Amino acid sequence: MKKQKMQLVEILAGVLPELEAAEIEKMIETPPDSAMGDFAFPCFKLAKVMRKAPQMIAADVAEKL
Repeated sequence: MKKQKMQLVEILAGVLPELEAAEIEKMIETPPDSAMGDFAFPCFKLAKVMRKAPQMIAADVAEKL
């Protein structure tokens, strides 16, 4: 699981250059229900920094992926 998380960190670091890989790693969470996926990346914490709505941030990240 750690290897998968680090792969996700690398991918997100390429999509979110304003964040350091260490910051991204700290933000990644494990959803409470496995049906929701293996990892979650909350965009609410980025809203203030990026000055965008969390939904817009999520849409931008999804588009870049």
